[in-house]
Amino acid sequence: MRFSQIPQMSRPAYVVDHMLSGLTKTIADYQNDTASPLNLEPDFQRFHVWTPEQQTSYVEFLLRGGQSSRDLYFNCPGWHSGHPSTFELVDGKQRLEACLGFLNGTVSVFSGLYRGDFTDKPFHVTLRFHINSLQTREEVLRWYLDINSGGVVHSEEELEKVRTLLSEEQERTKHGEG
Repeated sequence: MRFSQIPQMSRPAYVVDHMLSGLTKTIADYQNDTASPLNLEPDFQRFHVWTPEQQTSYVEFLLRGGQSSRDLYFNCPGWHSGHPSTFELVDGKQRLEACLGFLNGTVSVFSGLYRGDFTDKPFHVTLRFHINSLQTREEVLRWYLDINSGGVVHSEEELEKVRTLLSEEQERTKHGEG
């Protein structure tokens, strides 16, 4: 077999970075588009599963300059033809909700700070929108499964192990052992 014979996953047709500071307006503009309003709740999406702590952690990660997990995936069959129809969020719902929550003042960061507590804009924070133009629901569902079937979420025990190691390392450094 040759690597070139492996069936390839769908690749987004359009990729653009959007600044966090303008995200609320961008999403509202997409939702208010009369030709193809953005659907953030397609039936295959998970419900709201992130806890407030997970939302806070994600936004803090972004604000501190984190670069991974900034990608949101959408599908709009007519994106390139000028005849858009359905436009839906395929992956990234939890990340998007966390960011919108921060911008709307319902998610706090860094021990209780809200968006309104900052006097400038987070110009360094962007989210990357990948917009595909898959034509059928079957293709969209396959893409969703391709994105979400791999990997395993870390258990709380696994995360706690690393938190303990970090705490121990901080103690060693504090006492000049590092």
